Amino acid sequence: MRFSFKKKLTRRQFLKMSLTTIAGIAATEPLFASLKFIPEIDNPLEFYPDRDWEKIYRNQFKYDYIFHFLCAPNDTHNCLLRAYVKNDVITRIGPSYGYGKAKDIYGNQASHRWDPRLCQKGLALLRRVQGPRRVKHAMVRKGFREWFLAGFPRDEKGNVPEKYLERGKEYFEKVSFEEAYEMVSKSMLNIATTYTGLIGKELLKAQGYDEAMIEATKGAGVQVLKFRGGMPLLGATRIMGFYRMANSLVLLDEKIRAAGRDNALGAKGWDNYSWHTDLPPGHPMVCGHQTIDFDLATVENAKMVICWGMNWISTKMPDGHWLTEARLKGTKVITIACEYQSTSNKADHVIVIRPGSDPAFALGLANIIIGEKLYDAEFIKGHTDLPFLVRTDTLKLLKPQDIIKGYKPKELQNTQLLKEGEKPPANIKQTRQIVSEKLRNEWGDFLAWDLGTNRPEVISRDSSGASGNFALEGNFSVQTLDGKNVLVRPVFDLIKEHASYFTPETVSDICHVDKGAVIDLAREIAKNKSQALVPVGMGPNHFFNNDLKDRAIFLVCSLTKNIGFHGGNIGSFAGNYRGAYFNGLPFYIGEDPFEYELDPAKTPRYKTYYKMESAHYYNYGDRPLRVGNKLFTGKSHIPTPTKFMWFGNGNSILGNLKWHHDFVMNTLPKIECVVVNEWWWTASCEYADIVFGVDSWAEFKYPDMTAAVTNPFFQIYPRTPLKRLHDTKGDIEVLAGVGKALAKLTGDTRFEDCWKFVYENKVEVYLQRIIDNSSTLRGYKIEEVEENAKNGIPSLLMTRTYPKIMAWEQSNESKPHYTKSGRMEFYRDEDEFIEYGENIPVHREPVDATFYEPNVIVCGASDLIRPKGPQEYGLSLDDLSCETRQVRNVVVKPIDLTKTVHPRRKDGLSLIYITPKYRHGAHTTPIDTDIISVWFGPFGDMHRRDKRMPWVGEGYIDMNPQDAKELGIEDGDYVYVDGDPEDRPFRGWQNKPKDYKIHRAMMRARYYYGLPRGVARSWFNMYVATYGSVEGHENSPDRLAKNPRTGYQAMFRYGSHQSATRAWLKPTLMTESLARKEYFGQVIGKGFAADVHCTTGAPKESFVKVSKAEHGGIKQPLWRPAYLGFRPGYENKAMKGFLEGAFIS
Repeated sequence: MRFSFKKKLTRRQFLKMSLTTIAGIAATEPLFASLKFIPEIDNPLEFYPDRDWEKIYRNQFKYDYIFHFLCAPNDTHNCLLRAYVKNDVITRIGPSYGYGKAKDIYGNQASHRWDPRLCQKGLALLRRVQGPRRVKHAMVRKGFREWFLAGFPRDEKGNVPEKYLERGKEYFEKVSFEEAYEMVSKSMLNIATTYTGLIGKELLKAQGYDEAMIEATKGAGVQVLKFRGGMPLLGATRIMGFYRMANSLVLLDEKIRAAGRDNALGAKGWDNYSWHTDLPPGHPMVCGHQTIDFDLATVENAKMVICWGMNWISTKMPDGHWLTEARLKGTKVITIACEYQSTSNKADHVIVIRPGSDPAFALGLANIIIGEKLYDAEFIKGHTDLPFLVRTDTLKLLKPQDIIKGYKPKELQNTQLLKEGEKPPANIKQTRQIVSEKLRNEWGDFLAWDLGTNRPEVISRDSSGASGNFALEGNFSVQTLDGKNVLVRPVFDLIKEHASYFTPETVSDICHVDKGAVIDLAREIAKNKSQALVPVGMGPNHFFNNDLKDRAIFLVCSLTKNIGFHGGNIGSFAGNYRGAYFNGLPFYIGEDPFEYELDPAKTPRYKTYYKMESAHYYNYGDRPLRVGNKLFTGKSHIPTPTKFMWFGNGNSILGNLKWHHDFVMNTLPKIECVVVNEWWWTASCEYADIVFGVDSWAEFKYPDMTAAVTNPFFQIYPRTPLKRLHDTKGDIEVLAGVGKALAKLTGDTRFEDCWKFVYENKVEVYLQRIIDNSSTLRGYKIEEVEENAKNGIPSLLMTRTYPKIMAWEQSNESKPHYTKSGRMEFYRDEDEFIEYGENIPVHREPVDATFYEPNVIVCGASDLIRPKGPQEYGLSLDDLSCETRQVRNVVVKPIDLTKTVHPRRKDGLSLIYITPKYRHGAHTTPIDTDIISVWFGPFGDMHRRDKRMPWVGEGYIDMNPQDAKELGIEDGDYVYVDGDPEDRPFRGWQNKPKDYKIHRAMMRARYYYGLPRGVARSWFNMYVATYGSVEGHENSPDRLAKNPRTGYQAMFRYGSHQSATRAWLKPTLMTESLARKEYFGQVIGKGFAADVHCTTGAPKESFVKVSKAEHGGIKQPLWRPAYLGFRPGYENKAMKGFLEGAFIS
């Protein structure tokens, strides 16, 4: 489009017009009064005009002082930022430029290529630190305070009367911190006392709790008290302090039950990495420990990078440049995802697959690699269980004791064995992997077929990495000690047969991809042995089949020798999960409450009395998985009832949890006290009883420390000079305040001793103790590293390699993996895995988010798996209800899968609905900050011209335009998003129409061609509608979805993305027999381990119906940007020209 003036102006005429205009402005606007006319001159080089006008501009950037603070939301990075302060107000934020100066204790220094580190969240953070929704003091909900003052009255079943439980619907009252401390301490004492002993058990039984959960309390009422510090690596003392508090409550149990030091119990702690469904649960099944990953900077060592469900450019923003630089040097980039993502824009090849079909796609790759013999035989013979022999009669691994009389396991050199009752050394003193003698004898040794001797050969943990002349294929006969002739086959042979059914044509059908993409990618990976990195994002973790996805991708990487190398490895990137960096934390968290060490120079003793459990059971209605005639939750995984909860640094445990709206309606009323530490009023605060206003990162008065999983930095939260903006305290101060209240209440001064160095303002004593006992930190002095942090300079973690490469020791030095065999294990012969048909890495369909029959086992081979069918659990084969689906083991051949149908298709549900996180676009930390909210998506409007908007930005659902048009939905329309009516938005909605209106999802629809047909998406981050926000939206003159009592600001008019989600529990994530490393240290155990082997849920699992609710426009039915022709499917002539490049000459 071109513009031209009909009349030409001379320079003199233009100047004259301009000066007149400026003169008019100067006369009326004081801001411009200092501006002076510039005389006309012929040679500008001879004249330098007065530049006083620049003072206005420069004055904006003047500051009184600067300071550095650490920005550390759960986005895997952590960045020291520089704040510019004027008149005690932060006016802007910038990077510290100190990362290139980071050193370790040996003098090794980081590269300046790490600078600058900052994203748009950090830039906008000043609007949150100084924002209107800061929690400004301690607050208590009106009804809770009345219950407290009335002396905690209950009915005959122990329930709190309903009149005290109007959460989300009443006022909060300001109280002093001391009053709040007293309320929390007395609440804990009352609740723990109420549910102690036989009387407590009877009350819990009367309230309907599962018998197994009641037994799990062991009669100790403190076991119904739950604590969670959100992503605790993000705060070694203040967030991990929640677990220290849980451990200290052994003193409360000892007081209530007089159980004695040896029998008393602490409270319960909730998981984090697995709670967020960020844990890749198949990693422990293959390698035995939490996760294999790598520092992202190592990407330049790779020739090929496969971003599998990982949107590197958008979710790893400070580290996005490493990918860009690697590509400039020739690294090939491939994206595999269920959308065309921002990283796809930088990729050489883009593969868009059907959501939740990842295991099938990986098996298709394995089929090509195996079938064309592109695998590295030597690597898999030495580093995996693929040569191990499997009995075809029992599907169990063949063991030496099956065929060798009197066989005893070999003595091990690389593993320390613990005798009965023997304790392992402290984590920092552990030099080898540690296993109890009992488990060593239980697990034993293994057998492979030696092609040279033509007989089985014993393989022990000591032979990990040793590649023998082992058979990978074939059928062999052995005679067992009971006289049977048993046919055995190598694991590789079984997997080869299994994978052969996942032909390119079949995978194309299942995954909705081009068959050529399967073939080409498999060959490309195989061509780049030890030089193909496969970073997997959290997206694929959010499906019910997440462990199977991990096992299948691991298989592909192992076959091609892409595990444990600087240029070739697998990784899972989601959240700051690796608390094991600080393996000295047990000296802080688990310091023995019966004898706290009060001498700062001495090492404390530790003994953990608190127990961890998964929060997914609380999310699941505070119940385990009991379906039909079986309890599917393993004994070590069984939770206790939840009666009290206290958490900080996380909104997702209440305000944005999966099945949030069901939780509010059906689970929250059973919880008697909810305590929250927060600095921004979230939905968790809305439904809390007591809220402690705590310091923002920019106001810290107590130092703390953290690290990240994507970079090598050891980072400190330094104390800052910024004055507290409100009446807030540090998280650790609040914990210490409650400790002091407990000491006063019980008369036990050890509650106060627990937090001695907080009262003395010497938190660095706790930090130094952690440092001194941590392998990656020992040698640092907290005073020095904090001083560096005050100047914007972090330190370096002292990991074995730089960049950090997990599994490097196993692949390069033949050290064992943390498994029974010391190798990566792809065959699971534990009874639970055989029962559920997952002894080999099969594909299971998503449990809800599929067009086809949910959760069916997809396997073509006739006798490789033998799962128990529904009838054996007392269930009907035709029962496809949500509860039953989780345990339904029905086998379908790969070629037949797409002939099946989701049972809700007949009810109008037609779209797979995913709700991913978008860490840097806007994670939960800043999403409702006005600037971020406006930037995020196309519906931002600071003026809110459409008063229906809940806020200046709002939640929305992305839809493929063709899907939307078929449903009669225009771009920008408001729509309802309805999940399975059996239990969503909450169980029992049919009888509660007023509540249903609050909790049913209504949001904008956005046309988005980046999604394939049949897939819809809403971002996880948006703040949910609450009773208060709906009240504000319907009754306030401005119609903001803002609680008139608390100021909570929702980003939905009604409901949220969580209206269509629910909690799911997968049986193979709750087993008792899986070997895995403990969270800290080198000890290998089995069964439940928080954030290692435990259930993870499936927040992307939804199949929905989308229907039009309201027109998107204000003055006309169509939303204005679409009406003007600027949106997909509505392009006007000029827009079409722009897209075609017509404006580029």
